[in-house]
Amino acid sequence: MADSVLEELLVSSEVQTARDRLETYESAEAAANRNPQGEEELASLRDALVDMPGAVKMLLEAIDRAGSESGEPQYDAPIHGDLT
Repeated sequence: MADSVLEELLVSSEVQTARDRLETYESAEAAANRNPQGEEELASLRDALVDMPGAVKMLLEAIDRAGSESGEPQYDAPIHGDLT
């Protein structure tokens, strides 16, 4: 079953989109490190940081869906408003 979970994740569009966003972040970070005074570089890095929570959420949702479709246990999704 673990193979089916991995296969589901590898073909997931959310995983690909999240991977693209992570690569965009890494590129923006590298450009900002090369030119820390560059306004365009810093703006690109800020934009990439804004997209990062969405990328993480997409990965978690893809993992949860792949696990549930294969019968594997999933992580316990947080309940909104629950601070415990």
